[in-house]
Amino acid sequence: MSYIAAGLAISCAALYLWCRLGRYVTASSILLGFLLLVHGPAYLVYILARAPGSTIYESINGAQDLQAVILSLNVSIALMFIGMIVGIELVDRLSPFRARQLRAALQAWNAQRIEAGHHRPWLLAGVVALMVAFMATISISEHHLSVIRGYLAVVGSEFDKIAYRQQFGGSQSYPYRVLLSSLTPMLIVWAGLSAWIQRWWLLSLLTVGLFALTIVGKLDTLSKAPAALFIIQLVLVGFLIRRNDVSWRVALAGLVAVSIIFYPVIRVAVPEVDAWNTLGFLYYRIFDNSNEAALEFFATFPHHMPHGWGANIRPVAYLLGRVYAPSYLEVLRLWHGGGGSSVTAMFIADAWVDFSYVGVIVFSVLAGTICRAIDILFLVRGKTVLSLAVLASTFIGVYHLMISALPAALLSGGLVSGPAIAVMILKVQHFLDGRSKIAAVASGQTSNAELR
Repeated sequence: MSYIAAGLAISCAALYLWCRLGRYVTASSILLGFLLLVHGPAYLVYILARAPGSTIYESINGAQDLQAVILSLNVSIALMFIGMIVGIELVDRLSPFRARQLRAALQAWNAQRIEAGHHRPWLLAGVVALMVAFMATISISEHHLSVIRGYLAVVGSEFDKIAYRQQFGGSQSYPYRVLLSSLTPMLIVWAGLSAWIQRWWLLSLLTVGLFALTIVGKLDTLSKAPAALFIIQLVLVGFLIRRNDVSWRVALAGLVAVSIIFYPVIRVAVPEVDAWNTLGFLYYRIFDNSNEAALEFFATFPHHMPHGWGANIRPVAYLLGRVYAPSYLEVLRLWHGGGGSSVTAMFIADAWVDFSYVGVIVFSVLAGTICRAIDILFLVRGKTVLSLAVLASTFIGVYHLMISALPAALLSGGLVSGPAIAVMILKVQHFLDGRSKIAAVASGQTSNAELR
């Protein structure tokens, strides 16, 4: 019965995405689309056909009641899709006028020219300049280019590459890592399109500098995903500049583009995988690995460790007077002996760890609500430089939902922090523009008085 429930929920979510949300790229459709792609039919294929016989599957089966684990995971998958739909509908019901505006803006998207405002965004240019200065300082001080060259020079298997990455990969600066992951892609899109439309060479140069430093920073992580995802973000923006309607041809072209982008990355990171097996390895890492991680989390809690009831969230653990022990470390210790890279899973896995089915329901509704709120706040004006930048930020924020907890995706992942910073920049810029107009009017009145 649990398989039927999961299958029905996946089918309902697919129908809702196609018939209700329409064939448009929005924050809510990115959310549903991402989760349907990785944890929809691919989840059922994994749990029914590809997982049996695998090492982790047999380890879980030998340690406890595997069917009880699969039951809780199937039910949680069903609750996740239902909860996200409820969250999206809740926003539409609470803001019916803006929901209608959103639909009208999406329908007119293809015929609309990109809007970039009438004034040069000096504040945005200042923010980009500060970002360039900060990122250049970190990149030079941490010798990122040398780290990248060293990684490319490593001769051996994937495990040799992993050992080098664990020792040298990524920046030691937490603010740098957060900005690199969540904010710089949005600023590159926003500033780049604004500079292009307004023919502003200064902002163009700053954007090129930020783009180069972002590429270096992504490569310095020595991981396969960051640089490839950044390129996919830019490809998505390039598509949305022209149109916003997704047909099966566009979806197929997107899958081909993703494969082309990831192919050289995998060939460099995993040299022992030959050319013909690269796509199979890509399928495993995107689909099987993601669903396997979720299975590991559900097999750990509460069968080996009790639900945390908030202790898996650092501030809550501090308030409760409990030792903070990240769930991914417990999963790593139990199923992998504590060695290798950390195990991360989608947001409902962390919700399950702390709050069982209640967490899965609440966090799923919140995810749907937040993404739909982004739609009705930023997309109602149609094709603007800001809407394109926010969609780029949402893309990576939803990706973080696939590999981490909801609070992490909202803040360090950029799902909420990116749009929030964009609003702050706009508000301050409007305030400064208003002060300039007042000063200009006052100056004009003073000059007229002197002439009299």
